[in-house]
Amino acid sequence: MLLTGNEWHVRSSADIADANALLDVLLTNRDINTPEEVQDFLSDDNGKWHDPFLYNDMHKAVDLINEIMDKGGKILVYGDYDCDGVTATSILVRYFRHHGCNVSYLVPHRAEHGYGLTEKIMGKVIEESPDLVITVDCGITNVDTVSELKERGIHVIVSDHHNVKDEIPNADCVICAKREDNTYPFTELCGAGVALKIVEALGRDGRHKVTPALWHQTIELAGLATIADLVSVTDENRTIIKKAFKSMANPANVGLKAMNDKLLTRGKNLDETFISFNYVPRINAAGRLYDSSDALRLFLENNITQAGIAVDDLTRENEERKTIESKVYEEACAQLENPNRPSKWALTKLQGPIVVYGKDWHQGVLGIVAGKLSQTYRRSAIVFTDDTIDPECVKGSGRAYGSFDLFGALTNISDKLVNFGGHKKAAGMMVRKKALGEFLDALEAEAVRLKEASESIEETDAIEIDCELKTDMVSFATYEEICRLRPFGIGNSKPVFKTSDLLITGIYSMSDGAHIRLDLTDSNNPKSGKTLSAVGFGMGSYLDLLKVGDIIDICYTMNEFCVRGDTTLSLHMEDIHPHFEDRFIWQKAGIAEKLYMSGLGIDQIVKMSKESDPSKDLIPTSEQFKASYITLNKFCSKGMSTADCNLLAKLVNVNTGVTITPFQIKRCLEIFAECGLLSLGSVNPTRLCFSLLEATGKPKLTEAETYKRLTGYGQV
Repeated sequence: MLLTGNEWHVRSSADIADANALLDVLLTNRDINTPEEVQDFLSDDNGKWHDPFLYNDMHKAVDLINEIMDKGGKILVYGDYDCDGVTATSILVRYFRHHGCNVSYLVPHRAEHGYGLTEKIMGKVIEESPDLVITVDCGITNVDTVSELKERGIHVIVSDHHNVKDEIPNADCVICAKREDNTYPFTELCGAGVALKIVEALGRDGRHKVTPALWHQTIELAGLATIADLVSVTDENRTIIKKAFKSMANPANVGLKAMNDKLLTRGKNLDETFISFNYVPRINAAGRLYDSSDALRLFLENNITQAGIAVDDLTRENEERKTIESKVYEEACAQLENPNRPSKWALTKLQGPIVVYGKDWHQGVLGIVAGKLSQTYRRSAIVFTDDTIDPECVKGSGRAYGSFDLFGALTNISDKLVNFGGHKKAAGMMVRKKALGEFLDALEAEAVRLKEASESIEETDAIEIDCELKTDMVSFATYEEICRLRPFGIGNSKPVFKTSDLLITGIYSMSDGAHIRLDLTDSNNPKSGKTLSAVGFGMGSYLDLLKVGDIIDICYTMNEFCVRGDTTLSLHMEDIHPHFEDRFIWQKAGIAEKLYMSGLGIDQIVKMSKESDPSKDLIPTSEQFKASYITLNKFCSKGMSTADCNLLAKLVNVNTGVTITPFQIKRCLEIFAECGLLSLGSVNPTRLCFSLLEATGKPKLTEAETYKRLTGYGQV
């Protein structure tokens, strides 16, 4: 069971009276302040757009490409296996094919060759006998292999958007805004975005022009990749996506037209969310499981029937990916919750990332599974499997949760790694098999050290809320105004709102209890007749916690729901905060816990809380012990559970009718743990991680040290 909430940070306290006031707040929250910035941000036709020749080496690259084209030389476009790499490859191949060039392309296989222009694939590159190799979405770290190509007399242009390490390759041209001497004004283009700028430069040069149809295809593919690669949706990226959406309404690229025909339902507008959940997984599935050939075939196809077949093939591969991912995820969860798992790496003991390993897990789904584990257990997670290239190593992919700096932790224990890369929130790594245990110990020690060094490093994810809205502002008209800020993404996140004091008038289970839907009305004006419909995806655990008549606050995003051409407003809940009693022991539960954990006596906590009866709020009764255990046995008997004490206390009350405070429920679990009824760990003072154990005999709760401390009204 997972029953946890999040902290809410509301960025603006403004009283929102109308759509104009709301738009002003949303723009201010995004540091869009001057009239010029507002016009630039909201404009459909204009936006940031930079001269491609501001890139280092762009003039040289255009001259070299034109020289090779004029001589009839062979050009090899070398890409990557993800959506960004596939679209970047397609952009350049389509340009060269349009001009009748001798062009071929090559994309590595994830398991066989790894990422980038590696030694494992150099044989295939050389077999192509190219006069010019252009890398897209890779190459900036491949210093040795680029040098090898140059030594063979092959020209090389590196185009990339990733971070430079110690040195840039000795290529003829290096087009990358991350190089130290960069002169390009925007550093966050994706790989396909950089490919777009190369095509733009070639077109502006004029020797080999870019037709309108070819330019539209270039924009469409670059826009798709910009959404897929999770780069900042600001500056030039924002303009690229806007232009792409305008073009994709009637796509010039036949592959994208086929995707629209197959996937876009009647009445549904194409937006970044739909692309992220429907187009991108299909494109990435080919590279995750196979070799990206179907994805490339889709974007390079000129026949709509054949493009439709490619979409069907990608859909089949994506379903296969889902099946593989689900199996690996289930096995990973079973491994984490296995009672025979070494105790020092058990969920109830670990303070650092949770780590799992499967010998035959598919490398293509490791990152996805790590992300799902992170969200399920509210912990940073790393997933390992045997490396297909080096049998002496295991390959891992990790995702950070909350403010934990995964990449920083790995950097500090880099001596335990063969290699690694990534950033604060995500990382890939390689570890020697025989040193995996040593790595796990070092990672845990480093995580403990980092957390002790900074109280801000916690496994929590605070939700950033733009502002609070009254119920009368929650409407489709407001949603349409919000849509003026699109496209949403990193750097321009979809607005999140808070609405308070909502009365639950209906509770509905969705997808066999996986999700919840609530009917809500303003508790301060219940006869207004206005009902809000809010969906909580993955929040099915609240079905056992909430009841009709409860008062709650919700934070949510606004979305459109389209059925048979009819579009209505749908609220997607990010979190729910039930209302609790307005007393110290409920509203300041974290403070009470910290006082207790510091060794303060119960009688002293009572004085600070100004509660007159310690047994009422702090010391569990026999009835509360019984109600707590019944509730745990009903909802938490399978696997590992993570719960916030206030929500767990409400769960006990709703299902047994027995009132209990967060302080009391935590004491109950501590006493159960001391009596061998459960294994208990603490994520933070008010969040517990636990699993029930098989009871042997009748435990004596009164003999537990925690019970003695409580009933002694002081320190043990």
